[in-house]
Amino acid sequence: MLPKPTGITNELAKERNRAAAERTLTSWIQNSIALIGFGIAFDEIFAALRKSFSQDNWTLIMKFAHILGLSLIGLGIGLLVLAMIQYHIEVKSIEVEDYITKPTGSLNLTVSIAIVLFGLGASIAILL
Repeated sequence: MLPKPTGITNELAKERNRAAAERTLTSWIQNSIALIGFGIAFDEIFAALRKSFSQDNWTLIMKFAHILGLSLIGLGIGLLVLAMIQYHIEVKSIEVEDYITKPTGSLNLTVSIAIVLFGLGASIAILL
């Protein structure tokens, strides 16, 4: 069995990893806020268009705008929750004495698949 690594080098590596985790969380927060903002803006843009142009068939378009806007807001909130979970896992693993990094590939893959599926669904809905 290898001796447990200790010393200033190991502690500095932990600090770098913690700072990287904080930068990653900040990036996720920015992206989530952008998605939530797009969701709100999308709904508001269609509401303004509806007031500007009078047509009888705006109900279906407004329902679609509400669904897409709420979906963007939900996606932003969901991604933010996942980012906070990932950050919590990373910080807790750094605080352990025998620190061993844990891969988070499955979480990143899940988020990537969710974004791709949402994008495909929104594209199909817009085309129809």
